[in-house]
Amino acid sequence: MITEPLPDWLAPSQSQFLRLYERLPHALLIQGEQGLAKSQLVIQMVAALLCDAPSQNADALQACGQCRNCVMFESGNHPDFHYQSTELFVEHGNSAHLNYANRYLEDLAKRAKRKPRRVISVDQIRALIDDFSLSHHSARHKVALIQPADAMNTNAAIALLKLLEEPNPGSILILVSHDAARLPMTIRSRCVSMSVHLPAFEQAMAWLVAQGIEQAQAGKALAISGGAPIKAQAFIQDNALQDFKTVLSTLGALLSGHLSPIEAREAMHKLQNTAILISWLQNIISWMMAMTMHIDASDSAAWRAYQTELSALTAYVNETNLERLRQLYDDLIEMKKQDVQIIQIGLLLDKWLIAFYQRLRSV
Repeated sequence: MITEPLPDWLAPSQSQFLRLYERLPHALLIQGEQGLAKSQLVIQMVAALLCDAPSQNADALQACGQCRNCVMFESGNHPDFHYQSTELFVEHGNSAHLNYANRYLEDLAKRAKRKPRRVISVDQIRALIDDFSLSHHSARHKVALIQPADAMNTNAAIALLKLLEEPNPGSILILVSHDAARLPMTIRSRCVSMSVHLPAFEQAMAWLVAQGIEQAQAGKALAISGGAPIKAQAFIQDNALQDFKTVLSTLGALLSGHLSPIEAREAMHKLQNTAILISWLQNIISWMMAMTMHIDASDSAAWRAYQTELSALTAYVNETNLERLRQLYDDLIEMKKQDVQIIQIGLLLDKWLIAFYQRLRSV
């Protein structure tokens, strides 16, 4: 894993890290959309920092993969590396990171008896700080990784601030976030930022096709993943393309009167997790607003991929309901801010579908 080639779109981030390597900051914040392989990037960065003799070329810094420090790191037992995460992150979709985070997590038998924890607690950060304050073992640097950093609760973020204000010599703290705006400004301002950007559509398509994915499927998956290739690949593997098509047809049937809001809710609750569903609804409302404002979407990946299904919604799109569409979009933003796995999100979704029906059917 630590020497495997990374996707092409990460090349600018690799180059930036190489430039920073000459004068490493005490704290790095790696941010970008979910589904861009930031996890792969950061593991290779950590490996290079711990490696006895990392190789440098014009574009990247890479661990050798053979020295004692590399072997210890890949085994998940390097004493100079400390990793705090959430159980949800490492056990659901990021199992490769379990190798590095497992020693900081509660015993697996105990974890199996409850839902995976979704936050990074103050106790986790205090444990990391205690370990981080010890002297080096064998590597030139001590490295701590917190991912996803935006999962820290308020007390955890306050505890981390002390470490950022009084960094230990030779220590490097790396924060990784899908939503850096949720981090306190006091933390963001004390980190050097590295942004991982979405690849061009053609570049993302080429990567998906190289993974053995048929081109039409790749285009549809990119359309509903916001252009993030790793997320698009996961959507294909999870049969999410059909799920998204079901969401579109369900909304069309709701507006045409063939389904009630309750029936529409029941159909949607059988699909992907709620966070993904809310993102999809945001995409659909955005496309409907674009149609309302007569913005030509004929060249967009989304329109090409789902033109038939989107066309079924055009009868309910016109200038008079633009503000209503904006209200529906704002409602989804507020819903997304909630902890969608804990609160009774179904009630909020019911309310939204009723509003969707009433606001658009009455025009």
